[in-house]
Amino acid sequence: MDVPGVVWAFPVLVLLGLGTGILTGLSPGLHVNNVAALVLATRASWARFLVFLLPGATADAPEVGFLLSCFLVSTAVSHAVFDFVPSVFFGAPSEETALAVLPGHRLLLEGEGARAVALAARGAVLGTALSAILLVPLRWILADPIGLGESFRPWTGPFLLALLMALLLAEARFSRARLRRMARAAWVQLLAGLLGIVVLRGPPVFDSGLVLFPLFSGLFGMPTLLLSLRAKPGSIPPQRTGALPPLTRTEAGHALRGALAGASVSWLPGLSGGAAATLAAVGSRRRMSPSAFMVVLGAVSTSTCVLSIAVLFILGKARSGAAAAVRDLSGPPDVWSSPLGIPPALLGMLVAAVVTSGLAAPLASRVARVLAPRWSSVDPRRLSAATVAALAILLAAVAGPLGLAIAGLAALVGLVPVLAGVWRVHLMAALLVPVLLSSSGF
Repeated sequence: MDVPGVVWAFPVLVLLGLGTGILTGLSPGLHVNNVAALVLATRASWARFLVFLLPGATADAPEVGFLLSCFLVSTAVSHAVFDFVPSVFFGAPSEETALAVLPGHRLLLEGEGARAVALAARGAVLGTALSAILLVPLRWILADPIGLGESFRPWTGPFLLALLMALLLAEARFSRARLRRMARAAWVQLLAGLLGIVVLRGPPVFDSGLVLFPLFSGLFGMPTLLLSLRAKPGSIPPQRTGALPPLTRTEAGHALRGALAGASVSWLPGLSGGAAATLAAVGSRRRMSPSAFMVVLGAVSTSTCVLSIAVLFILGKARSGAAAAVRDLSGPPDVWSSPLGIPPALLGMLVAAVVTSGLAAPLASRVARVLAPRWSSVDPRRLSAATVAALAILLAAVAGPLGLAIAGLAALVGLVPVLAGVWRVHLMAALLVPVLLSSSGF
């Protein structure tokens, strides 16, 4: 490998990934998987671009595969940070940030929309750093000496079932009418689960990664926007744009919770950031504040992204779209055989992730501070109507009429927990139930 050339080209590709992630993160409907597919299709063109940095490089050169992998990792991390801006301000979630719409909207109504994004960005930086710390322990747990990666596979279904039951029990813990509240929450899980089965396990009308946009926009984004149509002018208060206070030990603890949740699902097939966020929402002794939950979700978003790449080197299996693209670009990775000997390629991608999160977090906070002052001067009903219309146009452009139909049906299901007075986290059953059935052999 041309080490000097790689060292010279590395920051260029990381900065390109940062910029690409900003574009996809701020654009609802665009995903890292779209970028990965484009890079794979234009690998020869990328090689011609890299020849300026790596003289004599060819499309099949290992240096090209490594640098393009670093570009994708950087794009994924940047996307994970900037994805919270449309989630908080526009109510347009991706699968990874679906749960962020709700606490983010609450903070927006308290004049803290910019702070919500900044907290998520802080959690994302901490999640990336904690992923680096968790890397070696995760290797020990999944491979030798413990070997949980293969031995746990038969237990994936029971694990997901226990997760859904834990959500029901956690719901009942905050109400005196426990059985009635559990029954309503179970009804929400049933409806969401059936919707997920029809959408995710039905005929493959379009790309499986693409279908998540209309599904989660309908479940989490549309209901929030539709309810906002009843808001009165002036209901969005003036937004404060001050800087965050220094990091506290409590926030670090919340970030650790999110990083551990990301590590817990990064190696399970079919599960990603949304499932990790659901896991992070379970088990709290009291209701987590919106501010704390934004830190948790930020840490979940980047830790899941980084550790799913690590799982590719630990188990040799791709558990995310980004990891699959890295495998296709670089070829089957060298298995991480020595418990302490981190593969150089993985180490380089980890450095790309850490650098990108450190650059993306303050930029995302700055974008939120620029957007926030404009929100209080806008009629919330007009803003919500315009956002619904823009989201519908995006859905039609990205997923077509069928995507609009899925989003509309999902929006009806997404209104049920609001009317029933239970947590909307139960809507994540739309993802968990299909994965549970698949892992159980159905």
